[in-house]
Amino acid sequence: MLPTEYAEAFQVYRHDGDCFGFVQPATVLRYAQQIAGEHAIALGLTDALYAKTHTAYVLVKQAIHFDRMPHVDEHLQLITKPEALKRAVNKRITQVLDAAGRQTALVDSRWVLIDTDRRAILRKHPEEFATAHWAAEVPQELPMKMQKVPLEDCRQVGLYTATYSQCDMNGHMNNARYVDVICDALQPEVLARNFVQDLVIYYHKEVPRGGAFTLCCAAPEENRWYFAGLQEGKCCFEAEMRLCPKNEMM
Repeated sequence: MLPTEYAEAFQVYRHDGDCFGFVQPATVLRYAQQIAGEHAIALGLTDALYAKTHTAYVLVKQAIHFDRMPHVDEHLQLITKPEALKRAVNKRITQVLDAAGRQTALVDSRWVLIDTDRRAILRKHPEEFATAHWAAEVPQELPMKMQKVPLEDCRQVGLYTATYSQCDMNGHMNNARYVDVICDALQPEVLARNFVQDLVIYYHKEVPRGGAFTLCCAAPEENRWYFAGLQEGKCCFEAEMRLCPKNEMM
């Protein structure tokens, strides 16, 4: 029986940190994406299998909660736990622990498997996926609902393009890069005083390399921000970010 958990050590390299010496929020999502991919390969879900079955996993939404913001040079242990298919969705929980075994962050990702020919969500996995052995239940989860703001109440921040450095091997903007974009959209003093504590992001439509979207944002209350990316009049992603004063998360 293959294990339903997978663990790996990560170090917060200095190029993963921000100008204040702490890990960038998007970096933790990149760590979670990396360990999820390595776990899938260990279970037999390889690029060759996806090509053979004309399938691909697509991230539809995710959330992250920080108990404490890790700092540069810190050594972390990530433990990822995927849950079996439910209503066409695979949940994957990834814990981020410090050297003492304390949780510093939790990532909750929701994935769907699609037929790449029909671009349709599959509610049943191909037979070749029987080696996956996801856990029947993973009890941990994060809130996935966000308090949306009407677009007419948002201000336009600017036009963003999915450039070479922001795209992954799938040919579109990597999921973590959206978090880089929204963090960059905040005024410099906001992240000088606060950490990101909670973030929920919905991925509605892929932005291919060279594609562009208009970023809109609103701050409906103190330390809460809403973002939406508009591509040809349609929303390609939405995000809600809640911040916390740094002295409360040290």
